[in-house]
Amino acid sequence: MKLKIYQNELDVSEFIEKDYECLLKEWMQIREQFPLARLYKDSVCVQNDVTPKTRQDALDLLNADADYFVVCHAGAALPAWAIWAALAVSVAVSVYAYMNMPKVNTGAESSGSSNNSLSQRQNKHRANQRINDQYGTVKSIPDLIAPVYRYYKDNVQVEECLLCIGRGYYEINPDSIKEAETPVNTIEGASISIYEPSYSLVGASPQIKIGEAFEEYPLVAKQISSIDGKQTLLSPNSGELKYKFVSFSDNKVAVTNGVQYVNTEWTWSYITSTFMFKPDNVYADFTSKFASGEQIIIENAIFGSVNDSTISGTTDVDTAGILTIATSIDINNPNYFKKIRVVSLLVNDATAGDLDLAGEYKVDSIVKSGSSGAWVYTVTLNSNFGEVNPNFTLLSADTSGVLSGVLTDNDNNIDLSGTYTIASVSSNEITLVNPATVNSDWNRLGELTSQQVNDMLNRAVTFKGSSENFIGWYYGGNKDTTGFILNFLAQNGIYDGDRAKQVAIEVHYQQVIDGVPTGAIHKVGSTMQGTASNRNPIGMTIKQAFSFTGQFRFRVKRINDNGNSASLVDDVVFESAYGYYQTLKSWYDDVTVARLKRLAIGSGTNASELNMIATRKLYSYSTGVQSASRIATNNFADIVVDIATDPYVGRMQLSEIDVQSLYELSDEIEDYFGTSKACEFNYTFDDKNSSYQEMIFMIAEAVFCTARRENGLHYFSFERETPNSLILFNHRNMKPESLNINDLFGIQDDYDGVELKWHDPSDNYAEAVIKLPDDLQTNYKTIETVGVTNPLQAHFLAWRVWNKLRFNRKAVEFTAYGEADLVTRKDRIALVDSTVPILCSGEIEQQDNTVLTLDYPVNLDPLKQYVIHLQLKTGVVDVIDIVQQIDDFRVEIARIPLMPLVVDGVAHATFSITLATESDFDAYLIEEKDPSATFESTVRAIQYDPRYYSNDKDHINELI
Repeated sequence: MKLKIYQNELDVSEFIEKDYECLLKEWMQIREQFPLARLYKDSVCVQNDVTPKTRQDALDLLNADADYFVVCHAGAALPAWAIWAALAVSVAVSVYAYMNMPKVNTGAESSGSSNNSLSQRQNKHRANQRINDQYGTVKSIPDLIAPVYRYYKDNVQVEECLLCIGRGYYEINPDSIKEAETPVNTIEGASISIYEPSYSLVGASPQIKIGEAFEEYPLVAKQISSIDGKQTLLSPNSGELKYKFVSFSDNKVAVTNGVQYVNTEWTWSYITSTFMFKPDNVYADFTSKFASGEQIIIENAIFGSVNDSTISGTTDVDTAGILTIATSIDINNPNYFKKIRVVSLLVNDATAGDLDLAGEYKVDSIVKSGSSGAWVYTVTLNSNFGEVNPNFTLLSADTSGVLSGVLTDNDNNIDLSGTYTIASVSSNEITLVNPATVNSDWNRLGELTSQQVNDMLNRAVTFKGSSENFIGWYYGGNKDTTGFILNFLAQNGIYDGDRAKQVAIEVHYQQVIDGVPTGAIHKVGSTMQGTASNRNPIGMTIKQAFSFTGQFRFRVKRINDNGNSASLVDDVVFESAYGYYQTLKSWYDDVTVARLKRLAIGSGTNASELNMIATRKLYSYSTGVQSASRIATNNFADIVVDIATDPYVGRMQLSEIDVQSLYELSDEIEDYFGTSKACEFNYTFDDKNSSYQEMIFMIAEAVFCTARRENGLHYFSFERETPNSLILFNHRNMKPESLNINDLFGIQDDYDGVELKWHDPSDNYAEAVIKLPDDLQTNYKTIETVGVTNPLQAHFLAWRVWNKLRFNRKAVEFTAYGEADLVTRKDRIALVDSTVPILCSGEIEQQDNTVLTLDYPVNLDPLKQYVIHLQLKTGVVDVIDIVQQIDDFRVEIARIPLMPLVVDGVAHATFSITLATESDFDAYLIEEKDPSATFESTVRAIQYDPRYYSNDKDHINELI
């Protein structure tokens, strides 16, 4: 272990070399003789300076085990600014490089939060986007966590939503929760519950509850897009033709060729002043609706003169299908009637509630009893009565009601109506397959009289198809699906004049495995009940849980027919379908969520705008320690600390933030402007590409600051009028020949005003604009603010921009060395207005302490002062005064370089020599700073003027 001692720093050949056993002892002896001596390890350079500064530094020399060098007349340590410049990256840097930042998404893009949008605000899905990070007070329009799903309850369409308000905790005024502009607590049937992070979505008391409580976990429902509300459920008998001049013989039904009259409508004739028969002229064409092998329903094919009989009265209803009717109506031979058409029979069941048993039923028997004026008819319905009206199957016990109906299909008539199979078909004739086996009246055709045949020709006979008219199969669901929700809608009601009607629906569904239908086909169904003469929409939902989990297929059909009356209204559409499963997530960590149930709004599931005024609750450190609980705040100091320590954003420790200075600065800004409004920040961060640096930058801009990191601590620097410049830039820390100065005549870019945009809470957080100096200019400089939601803050920002445009008369641009990393935007600097040419440049051949050997000859004037610019191996440029020129190739410098110079190998350290000039300087305000090379920055600045801040006291002076 060697110790070299240089007593003459100008002559490296003069040194003493010795071995040492205790370096501390040797060093103390040297320091007594040479108080300005400095100690270096391995080589002589600033980077290797280990001169003890503390007691611990001295004790460390006891364990020294390397070669050391002593320069006896090295002088004092380097000036502070030189050390800062060399270590600028690690010791003092700006948090951000403003001009290199990507433009932050402010909500205009479709992926952005509606909180930041100025139009089309609605609750929407933002898949794979950033969860809202709301800070301060904002109008919150929550995002959808799961798809909205709809269903009918008590004939009203309801939709349920699960929404995310944002990360963290919020203070929310229940009265501010609205659907668009309507308070939710005034909307009938609406319910909303808001849950703080880690709170159960059911059971536990939510933070806010309006309306009914949610007793079950949310469903995750995915709409099946194949169902679009345009599929109409056709009745099983939708193929229909009606003809007169119909004849029956054996197993044939024929229509006389020629024009057929099927309409019995009469119209008033103004020519003859009488009612005239108005026929519909159609030609027979059975082939347009029917085909061989299909079934056909024939109605109103009745020969005879016995009319139908009306019946009404109080009726006991037996669940076995027996109607006991008490009435004053006397009907001859009622046992000859084989059908009863129940127009109205409303009953109440203890379990199922109100039921309407209307329908046309076949009758097994009718027994008449009683006496004049008090007759009782016991009507036993055919065993298929439950298929005619499924409401019968819902009865849990015998009941009673008031019946209004008609007895039809009398045995004294020959009624060929029924459902038959077609053997063959032509345009005007259908041959049936053994119709007598279906209806024995076909065997009575020989009993017909000529009068009955002629009467039949004038009767309109109806022919209907008997297909099932399925809608589907459709496929839906995923591996987690456990059920479906199907919605049906009769937009105009279900009725026939003053008679209520029904539509019965049946659903078939089957499991699908790997795209292949597998297993049994399951059936489920329900009935939509109409109201007489009521055109109000009727909706119905069939919700079915599966006995399996996974994909499925389904189809739907209507299973009843209400006839073809001109007054019949019973169109039903398949409105929507969902596959669902119950969420497995019973709470959400670090996220405030809302559950909403309300009347369905709009035609789509994303057309609503649930909104509320929410203020983020954060811990405060204003007292120096964390507050006992979170508080609602929009103060930037609270927000910066939270973002910096957020494990997903800043990921810093509290010790890395100058917390005290942030709160002191907040108080300073409030005192300076005379209002706490100047310290507010209210914004929703929603861009997943926004970095911590960008977020901090936006906050700093809103509160008139720049963000810094120094000595490992983050803090804000307040831009205000100041008499002091932070750094002087001259030939020592500026790249030679890089300075450009522009004198401005008039306002830059011919701007004649400033328009600053901000969000106004008093106007539904719409965009507000401040125009300076007035509203009459044509070329405004537009400023888009972020996080500004009060007029005072917007006023101060707008006037600062306008004043800088008005009073700036000089702009500069130059390249600075590493020392430029000590300053950033909004900093005041001093700048020497001079341009220094390079006199000589080349490479360093050799370094002997402070003597440098150059590869290029120099000729310096001894009466002038020069500096040498040395490019170090890290990219830093070290600028050092030249003491003297020793010979043509050697110069002595005022101090040793900051780092060892590269003098071996192919590439040597480069140098340039310039004249050291001293002149007056001007004050400037940095506007932009870009890295241009390693440890070099391009700085753009405007001339400093205290008038930039002349409107900062407008609130204090009661001007606003």
